[in-house]
Amino acid sequence: MVVDWSAPTMSLRSLTHRLLGLSLCLGGGLGCHGDQPTVLNGLTQRGVFEVEVRPSPDPIPLNVPFELSVLLRSGADSAQALPGRTLLVEGWMPGHGHGMLRQSQVEDLGDGRYRVRGMLFHMPGSWELRVKVIETRIEEEFRVVEDDELSFVVVL
Repeated sequence: MVVDWSAPTMSLRSLTHRLLGLSLCLGGGLGCHGDQPTVLNGLTQRGVFEVEVRPSPDPIPLNVPFELSVLLRSGADSAQALPGRTLLVEGWMPGHGHGMLRQSQVEDLGDGRYRVRGMLFHMPGSWELRVKVIETRIEEEFRVVEDDELSFVVVL
């Protein structure tokens, strides 16, 4: 499995953030250092959220269900965990124009931690692991909905 660092869906800020602070090991791919766990980390496209993803089992298997542990923090203050947001997580194969055969389920565990179940990359090739975060809040009697997203490219 190889991570494609040149993914067009990655913002320059997200790429810089990953290169500075990412410890990544996907099945013997780039950045692999022995038994270190896989950690995918980056800022969403507009920098609103910081997302950290850890797969289980690790590395991400081919055609075997897996889960993700997600830690969501503020893009402006990485010490601020963000519970209570809506996360949409999917796998997408841009080269084939289709996604996973399953729909993931996301559980809010509190303290900015989320569990994603039902993930399955059913065929080899280049996958985008897409994470969309939706935040709804009230500001001066108005309902504000803000969303932002990022993708990690994983090759199985």
